[in-house]
Amino acid sequence: MKVNFVLPGNEDVPVGGYKVIYQYANQLIDRGYKVTISFMYSPRFNHRDWMRRLKFLGASMGVLKKNNNQVSWYQLNQSISMKFNVVTPNQLEDADVVVATGVETSYFIAKANKIKGEKYYFIQNYETWVNGNEYADNSFRLGLNNIVIATWLQELVTDKCGITPPIVPNFLETDFFIPNKEVDQRKHSVALLNHSEPSKRTSFGLQVLEALKKEVPDLQVNLFGVWDMPEKLPEWVNVFKNPTQLVLRDQIYGGSSVYLLPSLLEGWSLTGMEAMVSGAVVVASDIGGVRDYVINNETGLLINPNNINDFVSAIKNVFFDEALHTKLVDNGINKILGLSIEQSTTKLCDIFEKEGD
Repeated sequence: MKVNFVLPGNEDVPVGGYKVIYQYANQLIDRGYKVTISFMYSPRFNHRDWMRRLKFLGASMGVLKKNNNQVSWYQLNQSISMKFNVVTPNQLEDADVVVATGVETSYFIAKANKIKGEKYYFIQNYETWVNGNEYADNSFRLGLNNIVIATWLQELVTDKCGITPPIVPNFLETDFFIPNKEVDQRKHSVALLNHSEPSKRTSFGLQVLEALKKEVPDLQVNLFGVWDMPEKLPEWVNVFKNPTQLVLRDQIYGGSSVYLLPSLLEGWSLTGMEAMVSGAVVVASDIGGVRDYVINNETGLLINPNNINDFVSAIKNVFFDEALHTKLVDNGINKILGLSIEQSTTKLCDIFEKEGD
């Protein structure tokens, strides 16, 4: 069977949703599938094909920028066929299965000829930021075979289109992010993701940590991410711009007692899983995107998203309640170990094979 994953434009920077697709692609190759990864050109505008062609012509002439034509940050199997800057659906390779991986790609493959493959929509988030709520809602009604990664998305998509999609849960490959229960030396340290997307709420997270610093004077913060860092950060904030995976695992997650996740919208949050298996307790906004693995007071702590004082109290509880800290670390690691890429890949294959019968 040949599977073609269609992704938005490639900027060749670490993105959680892209990483999931790359991981599935590698797994499918190992299971004997033929796999193509196709990147759309100029994806984040609802252009007609003629407009996309015109913009691509401008890029070819050097007037506009093309998307990147390599993936350097993740090790993909060399047997995977890579197609960059795909302008129209007709340029997609023929396949048995073609998979949209984001809201803009769902509209793209919906227009594709049947020879491009049975059409699926792998829904990783409620992507209202791309072109508004109506655009996102209608993507669930395009007639594609919807698949979701989390319970809250299953409920949302069912409500929007009346058909309940299967869940293929996210996972963590623990051959790299290995379980780490050595937390005694981490002291009063918190990791926080720096992100340009407003729903990630980096600035809110920093407000929480400023309030926490007043009550925990020896607090240290590990701020990391690929985006430009906020200006005028205090000296107790350690900055990690575009860290390597080793630094992320060993110094950021592995050097933090808590991973603060103050987002208002997450499809799942892979960083939360990475931090949890690395022994950092996840203190997160109580939102759908984390509830499939952060169980309040069992594997992590879920907080009213807009209450700074509750976030501060929760982090202090982890710092100063040794029994709670130990319980959350142990249970959190066990929870992540139960979410394997092998199980999720099998579920995805079963869906593809069933539709192909």
